[in-house]
Amino acid sequence: MFYIQQTILLAETTSRFAFYREFYLRKTWEFLQNYWIWAAIAAVVVIGLIVWLLVRKTKSRKGKTKSKRRSRSNTDEREQLAESDYRLITERILQVGDKYKSILFAAAGIKCLPVTIPVNTAIELAGNKKRCLLIDLDLKRDAVAKAFGIADKPAVGDFRPRPCATEFKDLLVWPAHNFAQTKQMNIKPLVEAAIEKFDLVLINAPYLDGSPDRSQIAAAAQCAFIFTQNTTQAKRLAALIKTADCKLIGNIQINQEDGRQ
Repeated sequence: MFYIQQTILLAETTSRFAFYREFYLRKTWEFLQNYWIWAAIAAVVVIGLIVWLLVRKTKSRKGKTKSKRRSRSNTDEREQLAESDYRLITERILQVGDKYKSILFAAAGIKCLPVTIPVNTAIELAGNKKRCLLIDLDLKRDAVAKAFGIADKPAVGDFRPRPCATEFKDLLVWPAHNFAQTKQMNIKPLVEAAIEKFDLVLINAPYLDGSPDRSQIAAAAQCAFIFTQNTTQAKRLAALIKTADCKLIGNIQINQEDGRQ
């Protein structure tokens, strides 16, 4: 008897479900027949909204990915200094001067390293009672000699290159024309001999990035600053310095006073 009642109840429930389903389907169909234009518009709006949300989400993901890639590729760890900030370079040299005696100023070109930077740094070091030798490797311009008013030719009868005195007591210069006189780039033995007589030896190498002797020059110094205009140059010079077992103590971009770089 119980099972019969349950069967009847199930049949009634199924019948009611079928009735309501048919009722709602019929009402829906009547609504669509009477208001099909509004239904179509609503459907288009809903579909359009869904498509817009999907497109926006996709673009947002792509934008984030590109932004992350761009930020990684544009990471620039260089210090931004003006020409007048040479005292910051001087201070850093004084901080490491007890450990490193020879300091290389390595650049990717003269636009990256104005001659005023090594010259003023050397003058500041001499003013701090550091006996200093500034070696110039600007063979194209002999810029350091010109900055100190040193003659570009040795005295008559003087066939042996030697440091030139300046108006500053503790600062001597090894001008670039000394290398032309000897017709060889004997930079390493020169630096090794100089650090025995001087407190600090500065090496001005504004064309190091493109120099055929760049490996030899980098290996002659114990530490180095690099001066570049872009991150590609900076990475290339940093790799050269590292290969030469030279300590990198500054990665710098000089912004000239008139706004040019």
